[in-house]
Amino acid sequence: MRHYLFFLLTLLTFAACSANEPDKSGVAQPGENNGVGYFSGKKVLVAYFSWGGTTKRMAEQIQDITGGDLFEIEPVVPYPTSYTPCTEVALEERDNDARPAIKNSVANWNEYDVIFLGGPVWWHTAPMILHTFAESYNFEGKTVVPFTTYASTYRDETLQAIVDMTPDAEHLEGLGLTSGSINKNRIQTWIDLINEQWGNLNPGGATAPMEGVVELWQRGNIPGFRENINNSDGPDFMPNMLVYTVPENVQPKGAVMICPGGAFAFRSMQNEGYDIADMLVPMGYQCFIVNYRINPYSMQASATDLQRAIRYVKAHAEDYRINPENIALVGFSAGGILNGEVLLNWRDLTNGTVLDSSYRPDELDNVPVSACAVGMIYSFYGRLSVSMNDVETLRAANLPPAFYCWGTRDGFAGQFTQNSNAVKEAGVRVETKVLEGFPHGYGSGGDDSVWGSDFDAFLTPIMQANTTAVNEMSADLAKNTTETYYDLNGRAVSPDTLSRGVYIVKSENSTRKVFKTN
Repeated sequence: MRHYLFFLLTLLTFAACSANEPDKSGVAQPGENNGVGYFSGKKVLVAYFSWGGTTKRMAEQIQDITGGDLFEIEPVVPYPTSYTPCTEVALEERDNDARPAIKNSVANWNEYDVIFLGGPVWWHTAPMILHTFAESYNFEGKTVVPFTTYASTYRDETLQAIVDMTPDAEHLEGLGLTSGSINKNRIQTWIDLINEQWGNLNPGGATAPMEGVVELWQRGNIPGFRENINNSDGPDFMPNMLVYTVPENVQPKGAVMICPGGAFAFRSMQNEGYDIADMLVPMGYQCFIVNYRINPYSMQASATDLQRAIRYVKAHAEDYRINPENIALVGFSAGGILNGEVLLNWRDLTNGTVLDSSYRPDELDNVPVSACAVGMIYSFYGRLSVSMNDVETLRAANLPPAFYCWGTRDGFAGQFTQNSNAVKEAGVRVETKVLEGFPHGYGSGGDDSVWGSDFDAFLTPIMQANTTAVNEMSADLAKNTTETYYDLNGRAVSPDTLSRGVYIVKSENSTRKVFKTN
């Protein structure tokens, strides 16, 4: 899977050039703008190769906006200054997969976190000297942003070539411009976009938004993504979540991830999304409506989207002012089935590689997936139309407390009863609310009293207990000077007896969360 969507279009391959520029060997020219606010202060390098000066103009504008350091990639043997001879040399290099020598190098390479890397389109792809540059440095742990200038076409192929030549890096959405379209407004818009993407994908990288949309994946690295999917979302759909938060003067109880239903053919956003957030936010919950993938994607692809959303909220728990263990799920019909799929099969440190071997795990994949409770609103553990009632499977999954609610006129009422009983038999705390005369698909029911207040009463003590346990544990940890292991309920445990799971370790100098794999 190597699909990348690139922002904007527009001009240049070769242009007029100045051949006699000063030698800046080994020196990246610092920007005058301090770039405050971009990439959370991470150090930026803008590296470029420019024959005729057009790519240089674009690189200088990127530098001006980001405050990064500018580095020109210069060949040991200069290219011809005339157009036709230069094209002939460029074609020969491409056909021979050449690696033209570079006369300068980047000093202090390890200091840079975000690398803008660009050049013109030469013979339908990136100049071979960019390959020389890419192979000269270690890109592991870096984030690369490709950019290019072009005359009429092969923009996307060139941006993709830059991505492909830096496989060890993470990548943000690239930009290609024609000579006439290079202007600060376009570049500013693009950098604002990728800065937001970078913040979304780096748990410690940026303050999480209190409202609006969070894209869940990095473009070009979405497990199981396919082009030209034919459904209501359109071919360019990015799985995302909508953020709804309590006022700043209100202390939130925790977070609720909302999964609307729709038989995986659509998402019932008003009735099972917006209305639910409008009901739960005033009760004190930070709410996140998850826009997961639908048919023809598999339920496993949808599960990776929800898994990713949980990880994002947990990683940004401090921003959202919640205990990271106080994340609950609520799902409606297919949305509840999706919750069950995650809790049964996509917990702990599983990631998109299970679905797609070409997926490249990132920092968010190190965040464990869990939920303190789940709301099954006219839903169950299982598949569409079929509940999964195997008690031993449910018991082995170590499921969180569950709140079930359904109506007596629902055609699946019998299966809701069977599933809730099986979950209870598996040793899970279960509460049920049966609504007389209600059909399938009632959403909030139009009033908090239908089931919302009961769900709040169910969640509140669970989240309060988690917060109390963490506070008690923190106080206990403060007294210790040797390394001690604790489970997520704050109980001290022996390192020699640990089973698979997440633990908190206090040493003399730090407190950290670890995941025990066996």
